[in-house]
Amino acid sequence: MLFDPRLPHYTGKIHPNCDYFHGQIYPAKGVKCYQVARANRGNKELDDHTGFTYKHAPDLAYFKGKFYVQYLCNPEDEHYGEGISVLASSTDGRIWEDYQISFPPYCIKACTTTDYKGLTHSFDGSTYAFMHQRMSFFQSSQGRMLILGFYGWSPEKWMTNWDNYGIGRVVRELMPDGSLSDIYFIRINQQAGWKQEDLNYPIYLDCKDTGFVAACEELLHNKLYVQQWAEENGDIDELIQIKHPKNGSKNEAFCWYHINQDTLIGLWKHSKVSRSDDNGVSWMPVTKSPSLVMSGQKVWGCKTSDQRFAMIYDPTLETQHRYPLCVTTSEDGLAFDHMLLVHGDVPPMRYKGFWKDIGPQYMRGITEGMELPDKNLWITYSVNKEDIWIAEIPVPITGEERDDFEECFEDPKVLENWNLYCPKWARAGLITEQSKSFLHIEDGEPYDYCKVERIFGKGAKKEISFIIVPNQEDKGCLFIELWNDTAQTAVRLIFRENGYLYARTVTELSVMKYQMNTAYHIKISLDCERFSYQIAVNNQMICDNDGNPRDWSFMMAVNDVSRFILRTGPMRQQSMLDVNPDNLPVEPLSDCELPLTPVSYDLHYFSVRELQS
Repeated sequence: MLFDPRLPHYTGKIHPNCDYFHGQIYPAKGVKCYQVARANRGNKELDDHTGFTYKHAPDLAYFKGKFYVQYLCNPEDEHYGEGISVLASSTDGRIWEDYQISFPPYCIKACTTTDYKGLTHSFDGSTYAFMHQRMSFFQSSQGRMLILGFYGWSPEKWMTNWDNYGIGRVVRELMPDGSLSDIYFIRINQQAGWKQEDLNYPIYLDCKDTGFVAACEELLHNKLYVQQWAEENGDIDELIQIKHPKNGSKNEAFCWYHINQDTLIGLWKHSKVSRSDDNGVSWMPVTKSPSLVMSGQKVWGCKTSDQRFAMIYDPTLETQHRYPLCVTTSEDGLAFDHMLLVHGDVPPMRYKGFWKDIGPQYMRGITEGMELPDKNLWITYSVNKEDIWIAEIPVPITGEERDDFEECFEDPKVLENWNLYCPKWARAGLITEQSKSFLHIEDGEPYDYCKVERIFGKGAKKEISFIIVPNQEDKGCLFIELWNDTAQTAVRLIFRENGYLYARTVTELSVMKYQMNTAYHIKISLDCERFSYQIAVNNQMICDNDGNPRDWSFMMAVNDVSRFILRTGPMRQQSMLDVNPDNLPVEPLSDCELPLTPVSYDLHYFSVRELQS
């Protein structure tokens, strides 16, 4: 059966090699990835104060000058325990320090329910519900921000709390000062047998704030927003316009974007797509787009500020191994190409848990109709279903860069060109001291690293020059690498914890001894035809015993280089495709709940120049 080209599809030929977390995919220029919440059972004050280690399904909004991310939490497993939702906030999207429980634990009253399948369930007043929602935010036409969640329960961990187990959807208002109103039910799952007298919260119609009631009514009449409720509400609910297939499968995690005023595109998990040409009054049958390689880890599509389109997803057929996180772009919202990397670093899972899948997943952006912070594309997602992240993707989305340039950090706009990967305990950012600005890289994370990256024009003969200051000489390490497009390492230098700078050729060879708080202007002149390079430090060439400039062999033979990497730890190279995440770890990883004494490095200058043949 021929695929309809009026539906979204992928026209590119790039597909990730999932033996690597980064998939050997070239990065989108200037992406910044920041950790919002880092699960911590033993020292919950260093996280979001919950101590819960299952964190998942984040959603994103920007409201009254602040970013907000709501995500659900369980003590350890999916679909089990006293589940809650947490609302995190940030003024800049980078530093996240404010957390509040938006939907608290819900103890089900003693009652008996009979669902539409004829199944009867009895509760003795000791059973706790948990949260499960696809969307969290709705901004009304009057500017009021609603925050939503869904309480459900499951007889077994592996049973999803959908239409016949869900209790209902709750709502409260997010105020301009960040506080929250009282909680109400906006939709009871009557098909699951729940009645108003069984609930712990009143119905929204009982609220005396008429503006809040009006905002709830507006949401209930917005077909696109409530379509996101499809799995939990089920087909019996008349609010759900696009019904599930009759074969028992689900159209999961709906999102949408407008191509124009009348044309809408719908996206779901598992490569499912649809289209409406009358602004959502009617839809084409939901069908699978075979060129969109994805599984059960959600997809996010949207129109970008440059009037192009982006689709963000994990282009893998595996559902337990959810990486790398990539973006594709389109001129018309239908034909997507130019796959680029967004998030390709995956730390080890620190805590065991049922149905915890590996990698960045369940991505959500800011939904159509809500306030935007700037021209860039922001998305939130979970990693390993235990940490919550946010990424800023510059618009226009590109992987291109000019050949020759030099940069210092006196102009803060220079940082827009750099890719950053920043866990909460391993950060990078601009610092100004004594009227000089530089890129400060710090790491106190026991199981992850900080990484900064600068792409440049591809070339076989390059001179790479940079000034770096190590702020210690007896601990930590900094990897300095030059990669080609597919992340093969040509050059690797390492500031080691023993006070020596090494070059990795066929093995690690000492280059020189270094001192803390000392600026080193390092110049690398490389030749991909000879698979070798030369090093100069502070204008002094590193020479062999005969006084001739020393040729250092590449770590790997590559035909060209295009990426400069600084990373505060070794790459994670182990293939995880044959590892079942349900089997690891058995116990929490040792010493994962306190930061290490931080080490830091300062980058003051960077340049790249094409060398003549």
